Amino acid sequence: MNRKEFGTHVSASYNQYLEDLFNQILEMGSLVERQLQASVVSLQNADYDLAREVIQLDKLVNREEMEIDRLCVRVLARHQPTASDLRLIVSSIRIAVDLERMGDEVVKIARLVLSLEARVDIDCQNLQGYKQLVEITSRACDMVKNVLDAFTRMDLSGAAAVIEEENRVDELFALAISGVTKNFKEDKHDVECLLQLVYALRAAERITDHASNIAESVVYLVNGQDMRNMDATALGKYLALMKEE
Repeated sequence: MNRKEFGTHVSASYNQYLEDLFNQILEMGSLVERQLQASVVSLQNADYDLAREVIQLDKLVNREEMEIDRLCVRVLARHQPTASDLRLIVSSIRIAVDLERMGDEVVKIARLVLSLEARVDIDCQNLQGYKQLVEITSRACDMVKNVLDAFTRMDLSGAAAVIEEENRVDELFALAISGVTKNFKEDKHDVECLLQLVYALRAAERITDHASNIAESVVYLVNGQDMRNMDATALGKYLALMKEE
């Protein structure tokens, strides 16, 4: 299946609804991508204004989710969706939920940056785990960009790459948490700063989880395969097949 197939209905208005749905997902995704890009820079440079911008953008992300819900309801109410169209509607709802939750998680990272503004006496950026936080957030940004591209092109191999990247991020997250735990045990670092760092690390890792969820929604949209209940062995085999297509 490719995206052009959603524009082959007799009703021009129906085709437009489906195209609007695609575009609304991409618009929402671009806002989350903008949030992530801003959060990476704010982490690297302790840019408090950018951190505030991240929080403000979350309101727009929430608004986009509501608009996607409205579009899905319109399609269901005014037309008789085919099986593939129904997959688009279900996938769109799932993707919108994941994007909205991503926005919430990015806000947590921004709040870490803002907490540093009031703690000029503490250099949290030199703590173990902070560099990994920047890297995980940067990778999350790339994953969002790549999964939105996979959605646009309905590309199974691109979706598979995002899912595999999430597994690599999990390893980096474990390393970061190990470093922060070591800081706690040393009992010479500011506890509040360490806690904020843990919250931000968990938020960044969850963003990559949501990117992987969106990749799974892309797979469902393209061929109807639900990957959510696959065990590790089955998932590995299926990812290998996806990359070959």
